[in-house]
This record gives sequence, C-alpha cells and structure tokens, in this order.
Amino acid sequence: MGGKKKLAMGSLLLGGFFLALLIGGCAEVRLHTIPAPPPSAKLRVLVLPLTSAAPPGDWKTSHEEFARKQIGAIRKILRETGIYEMPTREEYRIVIGQQEFSSWEWRKNDWALAKRVGQALFADYAMFIERDFHAGVRFRQVWLINLETGKQFKVSLNVPAGGRYNEEWAQIGRLALREIFQDAKGDMLDTAMRKSSSSTGRIARPAAERGKEPVASSLRPQVRQVDLEEALKDRPTPGRALVAVYDFNASEPLQVVALILSEALRAELFRLGYFTLVNRENMVQVLNEMGVQQTGLVDEKKAVQAGKGLAAHQIIIGQFGALGKTLLLQVKRIDLETQTTLSFGSVKCALGKEDEMLASLSQLARELAGK
Repeated sequence: MGGKKKLAMGSLLLGGFFLALLIGGCAEVRLHTIPAPPPSAKLRVLVLPLTSAAPPGDWKTSHEEFARKQIGAIRKILRETGIYEMPTREEYRIVIGQQEFSSWEWRKNDWALAKRVGQALFADYAMFIERDFHAGVRFRQVWLINLETGKQFKVSLNVPAGGRYNEEWAQIGRLALREIFQDAKGDMLDTAMRKSSSSTGRIARPAAERGKEPVASSLRPQVRQVDLEEALKDRPTPGRALVAVYDFNASEPLQVVALILSEALRAELFRLGYFTLVNRENMVQVLNEMGVQQTGLVDEKKAVQAGKGLAAHQIIIGQFGALGKTLLLQVKRIDLETQTTLSFGSVKCALGKEDEMLASLSQLARELAGK
C-alpha cells in the first residue's frame, strides 16, 4: 500500500512538473511599445540572426558575435538598395527589454513570437538569417515572412566544409539576400504599391491594428536550394560590355516600387549573361565619391558622366510612373563612347496588375540586349 502511495505521489509530482513546463511554455511574452516611425514607403524589415545545431567542435564565433556581424552587414546591404529600412537596435531593445530568445522560441507556433515582435516594431517583414548544421553539412538559410499576410519564402545554401568560405561570409550574405529577393520580389512589389498609395501622411500602425492579423501559414514554404559554389563562380566575361544599370527614376510615392523593378531587371540581365554588370556595391561607392546619387539620373549628360566614372562601356536608365490607371516603365541602353541609344524598351500594366510588369521584365531584358 505504501508503495502505491509513493507511486501515486511521484506521478502527481511528475504531472505537476510537466504542467508547469506547459504553462511556462504557453505564457505570452510581454512586449513593450514604441512610437510609430515616420511615414515611409520603404519596406521595414526586422532581421533576426539564428544559430541552430552546431558542427563538431562548435561554431568558431559565438552566437552574439555572429548576430552582431550579420545585422551590421545586412543593414549596410539593405541600405544600399534604397528599398528597405530596419528598426534600430534601440527600438528592438525597448520592445523586448532584456529578454533573450533561442532559435526554438522564435520558431515555435509558426514564428508567432517573431511576428508579434515584428508588429510591435511596425515592420512589414521579418527576415531570419540562420546558420545550421545537419548530417555533416553546414547551412546558411534565409527566411522571409510577410507580417501582414503570413506568406513565407526560404532559400538554403550548403556551405562546403574545409574552411574555403571562412573569409567570404559577406559575399555569401549578399548572395543569400539576392536569392530571397528573387523569390519574394512579387510580394515585395505588392507591399510597396500598397504603402505607396498611403505613405503620404499615413498613420503607421502595427499589422495587427490594420485590421489584418498575420495569417498562420498552413503550408511550409518550399525551400529553394542554391548551389553556393556555382553561384559564387566567376563567370567568364571576354568580349562582354560592362554595363551600369541605374535605379529607375520615379516620383516620390513610387520610388521604392521603381527600385524593386530596377533590381528585378538587373537580375534578368544577369541571368541572360550578355553583359557584365557593375555591381551595386561598387556603383554606390564610386557614385558617392563623385557626389552623385544614381536615383534620378535621367539627365543623360550626368548619367553618361557618372557611367564613365564607373569605367562602364554602356549604361541603362529608365523612367517609371503612373498615367491614370496605367503603370508605365520606359528603359534604354546608351553607349558611353558614342552617346547613342543602342536599344529601347517599355512595359506597361494596369494599376493592381504589377505582377504582369514583373513577368514582362525577362522580355524587356532581351530587347535591351538586342536579342
């Protein structure tokens, strides 16, 4: 009888222990509020570095160091595009206080905590930069979640062992962001169009207060595997013209939309392989040194002068705008030596059908290449 009592008491204690764990795991994290940021048409992105499983011997850098470097590098890359903005570290700390969360805590319940924190920071997207190890392979993975619709995108890059890429994490980071943009550009364009229509004088509110709670995704996003060695491989370029693709000019409300279209066209031109493109990092650096901003470079004389400063052979400039209920993009390629127009192309779509314009960029790229 005494044994039964002990067994019952033990079961009761064990049940109480698991109940406490369950209650603790379900307890809602307390978040604080911040003032709404100034109205902006830029896509506001919360970036969260994650460390999951570790390789044998652990990672060479702590998670804290990894997170610090990643956020600094990504902030720089995103700022260069002009498309995005990130909450400040101070804003992030005000919202979560001194709490720290593991990779599992961010992930559980379909990223519920990350969505709440993103909403409190007035973000449009949450982006997760994850380092992971599984079955003898190191991974760099990037997730992107639309905090209003719940739509998710993910790319994964296998990082070969042997230390070959120990000094190329910045380049890998740029590649990962380029790849996630390629998958999410349509969603980003839709978000930018929505924000452009309400950016002037709008009152910023977290997504949950706009009348739309983020939707819990019923299906896991299809993970796109990227061959890192192939993506980083230097492609042979003999005989190719070096081309600088400037950001398209647009009126203030549509500037972010125009920048997304600029990046999407660059990706199409890169994919075609007919040109060698001046990379954005070099372009931003050189134009800054020249005291020139590439956004708004529609004056051909200034655009040509800037192109020569970039040592380019040709430039591509464009104009994007709305004519009533029609969106129109006009682009041309100019030879810097002769200052003549080599090719010209345009695409248009009805307002609300921006996905059609994105789908037309591959044909526009071929027209610009003269193919």
